[in-house]
Parts: sequence; C-alpha cells; structure tokens
Amino acid sequence: MACGTVEAEVDYLQRLALYQREKPFQLFVPIHERDQDARSTNLAFEKKTQTFVDMRGRTGEFSLDTHGFQVETVPNKLAPHFFRDREVVEREYLPEVEGFLRGVGGGCDRVFIFDWRLRDASAPREVDDGELDMNDLTSWLRPSPTVHTKAQKGSSTGSCFTSQKKRPFYCKEGVWRPIENPVQDYPLACCDSTSVLDEDLVECDHVRRRFKGSNLYTHHREGHKWYYLGEQRPDEVLLIKMFDSDSSVSAQRCPHVSFRHPLAPPDAKPRRSIEVRALVFDDVRDADQLLTPGA
Repeated sequence: MACGTVEAEVDYLQRLALYQREKPFQLFVPIHERDQDARSTNLAFEKKTQTFVDMRGRTGEFSLDTHGFQVETVPNKLAPHFFRDREVVEREYLPEVEGFLRGVGGGCDRVFIFDWRLRDASAPREVDDGELDMNDLTSWLRPSPTVHTKAQKGSSTGSCFTSQKKRPFYCKEGVWRPIENPVQDYPLACCDSTSVLDEDLVECDHVRRRFKGSNLYTHHREGHKWYYLGEQRPDEVLLIKMFDSDSSVSAQRCPHVSFRHPLAPPDAKPRRSIEVRALVFDDVRDADQLLTPGA
C-alpha cells in the first residue's frame, strides 16, 4: 500500500549568488536566438531526499492557521468525467467549494474563486510550456515535482479595497482533492509552516503570453517537516494556505510538492486531481465596495 512514512526526492531551488542580483524568472513565450537575452529561465533546481510522514489517523493534529494546511472530509458530488467540462465545473463544483470555504474555520464574509487547475500524472510531459494554452482550464497539467507555493500578495488584491478605510483580513487558499480513485502515486505533500523561514522562499516571475504571475520557490534547509495523506480519497480535501494578510496568524504560507511514492504498486492508477484557488475574506464591512480582484 502507498502509505506510511517514506523517503523520496523532490526539487528545491538552488541557492545561487545569481539571485542576489537577478530575480528568478520563467518565460512561457517563444524565445528568438537574435534576442539580446535568449534565456527562457534562470532557474536551477537541485534534488533533495526528504522524509514524508503519513498523517493518516492523525489529521486532527494539523490546522490551517498553525501549520498551513488541514484535511477535511467533503463528499464529492461530481462524477469524474464531468471535471473535463469547464461549464459543469464552474456551474456545479465551484459553488460547492465556495460553500465549503464559507463554513470551514467558523465561517467568513466572502469567498472569491480566481483560478482552478486539473492535473494528471499520466499527461504528456510538456517540453515547452509555452505551447500550452493556460487559459484552457480543462488542460491536464502534470503534478509538480518542485517545492513551491503561490506568491504572497499581488497589487491587484490590494486594489480591491481602495474605497474602504479599513481593509478586511484575507487569505489565499487552495482546495485540493483527487477526483477519482485513492492516490497511490504522486501524492501532494505539505511542508509544516512552522518549519519554514522567510529566507527559504524566493519569488519567481512567470511570464506568459497574456499575463505575468509569480510563484514562490523554496530553498532547501535542514528541518523542513513534510506531511502527506496516504492514499487520499476523493472525499478528502486538502486545504492549503498560500498567504494571510493577518500577521498575527502563525501560518502565512505552505510550500507543497508532489513526489513519486516509493511504495506505489506497478499498476497504480494515474493520479488525477483538481485544485481550486480562492481569496477568503473576513470582516468585510461593505460588500458593495468590494471590487472583483484580479487573478
């Protein structure tokens, strides 16, 4: 069975002197040899063996605001094949996620879902991500082997509250679940936020054809504590913290990664999953003044 405490390799961002003078970047657009700088990226990763502890049977020990992640049991009402239909996902599944986020942790004032992505461990490897249409949310991406989390906050988020004297607390959260079959290989693992230092994280620009986004990649450091849910089922949701504007909260962000499980059976079914990303607001005093934030 693909469960229990195991060791596996994952990719961390190297600690290069280059990043002291040049911001990490990735270009997902065509590069021409005649360009003055023909690099598509300056990222360099290194493989590190980490210990991944199975939290099956002890999920109640972990909370979003302390560790940066938590597990909830939430029935999945949508049949697996419907996740290939963007209209169905946005009409039926996303409202379910919004309802879940409104209820978890004592409730919130508003939820704004700004993105969702599908991943399939059997999807073709993208030689050039620039060939992918990232606007097609039904495209199956492969699980990510690099330790990362989303950028902390963007200027567009802050612009939501330009008309408010007091800004509400908000956080970015990811809601991750398999959509069919228990996960036997490439489970999603989360790094305990209490074991991560700010200097472990480096922001990286992602430049695509239509927009520029960013990720936070992670430098390796001894002491990172990793957890995953062995053979996670479709009715088990992993809630992940990406950013919290309330500085008094212990967990501000949670690096995460998928890893090749050393105990996965040879005939393991491909992991297919969906992650929904949302802004969750507390203390919104005037919802009419809350403008739609950009993604």
